[in-house]
Amino acid sequence: MGRFLTSDDFIAQFGEAEAQLIAGNGAFNSLEGSQIDAELIESEIAFVDELIAGYVLARHGWLARLWVEDIPRLLKGLGGDIVRYRLRDKKGSKGQISDTVETRYKDALKRLEAIQSGTLDLIRESNDGQATPEVPAENDDFPAITGAAPLADTILKGY
Repeated sequence: MGRFLTSDDFIAQFGEAEAQLIAGNGAFNSLEGSQIDAELIESEIAFVDELIAGYVLARHGWLARLWVEDIPRLLKGLGGDIVRYRLRDKKGSKGQISDTVETRYKDALKRLEAIQSGTLDLIRESNDGQATPEVPAENDDFPAITGAAPLADTILKGY
């Protein structure tokens, strides 16, 4: 399984000041002297990578073959929102989680569910930057439906 997000992606999405605030070590009363704890961010990213994989890889197996820098921005954004929520929650109380952070977290989970169910599709970009929908390879293994359909009177017999 590939990665969906890096700590650099996370910091780029939310900025160094917020990353330092929610995943910093050192001085707790000010950002001065505080360093971003990359290990803490990476541990949350590892969790979120597995979470995203559970939602999307069954439908979009091609994602597992991509380098992290080629992962669709939609997944990086959703992953960042979940990591942000989890990091704010780790600081101890719900007071660290603003309404915006919580809303974005819940929306991220809803969008992952939509991707899983097929109501939200991921677009795969071609090498020239043009978006193209996923086209299954000819040798992909698709389940076949075989045999005759059951007759309605047989199914409803006894009702």
